[in-house]
Amino acid sequence: MRIEILLLSATAFEQEQLAAQLAAGVEQHVAGRRWRQGQVAGRQVLLVEGGIGAVNTAHALTCALQALQPGLVLQAGVGGAYPGAGLGIGDVALASAENYGDLGVRTPDGWQPAEVIGIPVLQQERPFFNHFPVDPDLLARAEAALRGSLKGVGLCHGPFVTVQECSGLASLGAERAARFSGVCENMEGAAAAHLCRLYQIPFIEVRGISNLVEDRRRESWNLPLACRRAQEAALRLIEELPL
Repeated sequence: MRIEILLLSATAFEQEQLAAQLAAGVEQHVAGRRWRQGQVAGRQVLLVEGGIGAVNTAHALTCALQALQPGLVLQAGVGGAYPGAGLGIGDVALASAENYGDLGVRTPDGWQPAEVIGIPVLQQERPFFNHFPVDPDLLARAEAALRGSLKGVGLCHGPFVTVQECSGLASLGAERAARFSGVCENMEGAAAAHLCRLYQIPFIEVRGISNLVEDRRRESWNLPLACRRAQEAALRLIEELPL
């Protein structure tokens, strides 16, 4: 049976509400990762727990895309908003592009992107280095689907930044936000966007904001709220996005 939507999240708690919606669900473990397949809103959906970070994400998604060809990969999870984006805790962001935020070279003149190395991370019709854009038509449809449903919740789209060293300093966050015109920081998205480009699978990413990127203060975070908002948005996209 063809999978219409592969929903990818790093952790179980970023997909538990969606798992509760699965009808005729079947669970299996593939290479140490949990897969849950069934119907959500009448569509065949596969939930994959990828694990934290770019390597885990790339491994889990490669296993899935080698086994099947979904109509869409939908990544859902939490993220930290850069203060200039105008997002608050519990708001929702859609990625217009994903960027490897710490892939490059640190020089006496400051950080330089991977183009300085000169070896692309992916070569197709053109070379890809740090930047992986999301299809603008798919993004527009996703944003339209969410605009009418997330009442009282801030929503924006913009470039996301994927890092393996989270910005626990306001100064580092400001540097990365300026570097990529970023709205949101996470640890997995660029790897998923990279793999979807490699396998030619449509990709969309939605994140609930758990915190602002500032000098690290875990007591100000709200992970449960961010997880809930991300999954509410993901459910609406599952229901409404044409494939």
